[in-house]
Amino acid sequence: MIVRHARTRTVLAAIAVVLPGSLRGVVHRRLLGYEIDPEARVGHAFIDVDRLRVGAGASIGSLTAIRGCEDVELGPEATIGPLVWVNAVRKSGRYFVGQERHPALIMGRGALISSLHMIDACDEIRMGDFADFGGFGSQILTHSLDLVKMRQSTTPVTIGHHVMIGTSVVLLPGTDIPECSIVAAGSVVSANSTHESHHLYSGVPAQAERRLSPRIKFFHHAVGDVL
Repeated sequence: MIVRHARTRTVLAAIAVVLPGSLRGVVHRRLLGYEIDPEARVGHAFIDVDRLRVGAGASIGSLTAIRGCEDVELGPEATIGPLVWVNAVRKSGRYFVGQERHPALIMGRGALISSLHMIDACDEIRMGDFADFGGFGSQILTHSLDLVKMRQSTTPVTIGHHVMIGTSVVLLPGTDIPECSIVAAGSVVSANSTHESHHLYSGVPAQAERRLSPRIKFFHHAVGDVL
């Protein structure tokens, strides 16, 4: 029996955090309706979303919180590490009224969000295959405030396949990082910062520093490769 009542689902998600693995799986799969592959692993994490799909070999670390999303999807071998905060505002909330948006986090095969990151998923965040959100203390933002009009708005963020994002990076709303790119530590990336693949981007605001060789091994790594 899948529970539909919003507050009851939140309570169940909180209870599941402290349960042992087998009972946690019962709550997630049977009561919350999450689709978790038998070969996936979900730690002691608080997950309160409408739909969750976790592919084979994927994992969500302990002490991570994921809340408010319509959709969260981890492709095969994708990873969300421990102590990650993913927060969204559902369409039923009082914010962003009248805006077309999709509060979601979609991660491709082998994509990675390491540890101690803050993810604002009020609009869709899509990570391509083997995109790595590495290091610590980075942020993805999908919503902003227009101080002139006193109006909040959202814009999706897209990260292409085989992208490496360094530590303490901020991705602003509308960011679209092309495939096979590297974003240097401490950079702030905006909607107009990144345009071409196989480049190193760095700075505040981020700019293309130099072209990278397509032969860099990271741009070709696959499941099983050790980073």
